Amino acid sequence: MVLILLSAVIIFSGCVKEESPEDVTIGEPYQGGVVAHIFEPGEEGYVEGKKTGIIIAPVEEVFLSQWGCQGRAVGGTSPEVGFGRSNTEKVLAFHDALPNYYSNPTQCHPANNGTVAARVTIDFNLGGFNDWFMPSQEEMNYLYKNRDKIGGFSSVEYWSSCESNAANACVMSFVTGELLSKPKSEVLNVRVIRFF
Repeated sequence: MVLILLSAVIIFSGCVKEESPEDVTIGEPYQGGVVAHIFEPGEEGYVEGKKTGIIIAPVEEVFLSQWGCQGRAVGGTSPEVGFGRSNTEKVLAFHDALPNYYSNPTQCHPANNGTVAARVTIDFNLGGFNDWFMPSQEEMNYLYKNRDKIGGFSSVEYWSSCESNAANACVMSFVTGELLSKPKSEVLNVRVIRFF
């Protein structure tokens, strides 16, 4: 009796589909977060012949923080699209330059607790991406406009990277879409973004 043993070798290819920016739509997962906006012709951030937009961190990554030092002006922040990152960096540099702000936050205001939204944002890393920042006011407008497709927004206020004055910073109500100004020592939600 002859026994014939056949062995089959199956080789699986290690192909992983890298989704092209051309294929993404608002509300779907992409590059560490969720596509929050795709820039259209005429909008700041639009690049002719290339799909660009905003990615927002998923709802599980929302954190609570104060904006920062109430009573002292950072200066130089902009509400415009494309300034969220530089705003966040300016806010962080300002707080890092204060004498021991993180361990002595009441030097600014009795309600300051040492948390700074820009600090948590700059240290944020998700999906291999570490270029997250707090949105500017105009960038927040896109988030509000697409909130139902993005998902995960609660009916509360979220910090923007913009400063109103020495005492207050910009927030957006995700109930009404209204842009407001609140004391920097208030503890509010922060949901960070990045561009693609």
